[in-house]
Amino acid sequence: MPFFALFLFLSFGVMALTMLGERGYRRAREARPILATGWGVALAWLADVNMWSGWGIPNLRYDWVGTTLTGLALGGTALLVYALFGFFFGMSRKLDDQAEQIERTELRKVA
Repeated sequence: MPFFALFLFLSFGVMALTMLGERGYRRAREARPILATGWGVALAWLADVNMWSGWGIPNLRYDWVGTTLTGLALGGTALLVYALFGFFFGMSRKLDDQAEQIERTELRKVA
C-alpha cells in the first residue's frame, strides 16, 4: 500500500511537470502524452523506482526494463489523473448554464 501511494504521488508530480511544460509552449497541449511519458520515464530513472520489485514481482530479467515500464505507467497515470481532474473541475460549467456563464464573463471583455 505505501508503494501505491508513492506511485500515485509521483504521477501527481508528472502531471504537474506536464502542466508546467504546457504553459511555456502553446503546441505542447497536442504533445501532452509525449511530455507525460518523457517526464514519467525521467522521474522513474531519477528516483530509481521499479514498480514490479516494489510489488514483489521478481520475473523481470533486467532492472532497467522495470524502471522504464514504471516511467511509462507514471506517464499514463498522470494523463488519467489529468483527465479526471478536468472532468471534476469542469462540472460547474456542465451543471450551470454555459451560455449564461459565457455571457457574464466573456462579453464583458468585449464591451
